[in-house]
This record gives sequence, C-alpha cells and structure tokens, in this order.
Amino acid sequence: MNLNESLVKNLEQANLQDKKVVLLPHFCLDHSVKVNGSPQAFLQEAIQVVQRGGGNIVTENRLSAGGKAVNCAKALATLGVPASIIVKTSPLGYKLLQELLPSQNIDLSHVSQDGKLASTAVIELEGANVMLSDPSSTTEFEPEQLTDQDWELVKTADAVMISDWGLNGRGTELARKIFQIVKQGGKGKTFFDPGDPVVKGDKMAEDITRLLNEVLGKDLVDSLSVNEAEVDQYGGRDNLRKLTRVDLHTKSFGQSIEAELETDQVATFDIQPLRLTGAGDSWNAGNILGELIGLENEERLLLANAVANYYIASQDGQLATRDELIEFLKQNKQI
Repeated sequence: MNLNESLVKNLEQANLQDKKVVLLPHFCLDHSVKVNGSPQAFLQEAIQVVQRGGGNIVTENRLSAGGKAVNCAKALATLGVPASIIVKTSPLGYKLLQELLPSQNIDLSHVSQDGKLASTAVIELEGANVMLSDPSSTTEFEPEQLTDQDWELVKTADAVMISDWGLNGRGTELARKIFQIVKQGGKGKTFFDPGDPVVKGDKMAEDITRLLNEVLGKDLVDSLSVNEAEVDQYGGRDNLRKLTRVDLHTKSFGQSIEAELETDQVATFDIQPLRLTGAGDSWNAGNILGELIGLENEERLLLANAVANYYIASQDGQLATRDELIEFLKQNKQI
C-alpha cells in the first residue's frame, strides 16, 4: 500500500466529529484582487491611471472571511472537524462571519463584538501576495481579553492554534499564556503560525528574540508552521529545530524538522494553482487534522499538501470536504 492509499484508508476510518480545535486571534474581511500579467505590467498600468487622474483597472475580485485563524477554521470545518474561533470584531464583523462561514462545525459563541472590523486587500501577483492590512482589534489582542468560558474551551480542546503573531503587538504574551495553560492543565496539541514578521518594522529583531526566548524555547509549541521566507526570518531551520518541530510548507513540498529528525520532503500535487490567498492556512488545517488522527509524519504532510492543493486548484475557491479530498487523492499525482 503506497502513501496515498494509506492516507485514503485512514481518512475513511477517522472519526472527525469527536475532535475539537480552537483557533485565535485574527479575523478580517478579505478583498482579494487577482491581477493578470506581470507585477511590472500592473505597476505600469497603475502609474498610467494615476497620471491621467484616476480610473479603472479590470481585475478578478473576491470577498471572503479571512485571517489565518478563520481561514484554518473554515478548512477544518469543511473537512468535518468542529472548530471554535476566539476573535474580536464589530457587530458587523460578527454578521459577516455568520454569512461567510460554513453553517456546520463552526462555533462562533466565543467571538467578541466590542472591537473593530479588520480588513485586508490582497493583491495576488505571479506567485506572491501583497497584503494591505488593517489588523484593527488584532493589534493588541492580549490574554486578558479571554473570558472564563474561553479559558475553559482552551483547556478542553484537542488542538489550539495561535496565528498572526506578526500583526499583534501582544502576540508573545498571548502565545505564552495560552500555551502554558494548555501544557499545564489542558490536553491538546499546540500549533503556532506566527506569519510575516516584517510588519513589525524596527522592532522585528527584538520581538523575534523575545518570541524565541519566551515561547519557542520553553517547550510550549508542538508545531511551528512557516514558509520558506519565514523560516529564515525567525532564525533559520538549524536554530529553530533545536526549539520545536518546524513544519515547513513550500510550493513544491512539505517537511517536518526537529532535533535530530528530518523527514523526507513530501511533494505537493501536480495541479494548476488558481489562487494564493489562504493556501498556507489550508495547509495548517490538514497538518492539524493529521496530528489529531495520529498519522505518521510523511502521511500527515501529504494530507496537509492535499488540503492546500485542492483549495488553490478549485475553480470557485471551494475547500475540500472529506469525501472530496479522498477523491482528490485518488485522482491526482504528486509532482
């Protein structure tokens, strides 16, 4: 039985409804703009529009509920895994969540409505995203904002994921406190996707050092999810692997690296990508699911690749159900 066949069998047999995943702290309204042609051509066209005093550039636009926590929750819920989000937004933001998220497997009872709606304009250009972000309430999301009900949820979850550390001025405190609670009194696995640190500007190096010393270096994180650029920004794979398991996702492979262990690179699938926004978050959903159902490393990485590749190749940007993912694994080959 090859790796694909083994994964299909495990997915068919897995009881997903008895799992519970908690994700925080970022929700934003995403306005994705897909630009055809090269970045240089787009910039030149934009300059020409400015020079003539304004005007239109025709693009493909899409509105969706975004933010790493919400994107990952959507992918898990669509697969059939119950997910709860702890985020802060406005009353309008809450209504958008109700409208834009799947009707099943998403718990919105821990969403606070006394904040501001965050938003991001995402410009998709030839294999890269340029994100114009207003993180709003996420910028100062701190552990003191969690209610007693939130803390109880964290303690009882099978997995807890914190993301978008780069956008949160209190991100280190949030991760340290929540992951400490999970490790001391909870039962779940801890997942951390810090995101792009460059947005921290002049404080980036200082804040990364604090993160390494106070969170990653304290055995609080079971899985650190990073892409190729981020693994270098956070200190490089050789340094990070001494602190935690690094789950690296790229366009062509996924790989886990920790201590003396380094898995083989597990190839992605031979598909034509149609979008970029949310690919890493979908990958995280597959990675979390693989951990929760006890998959071996290579099979877990294959699952993460499949969830992400299904999404980015979908004509209408749909996420995979379990049955759709199983069919995808049967019909598609790795590169």
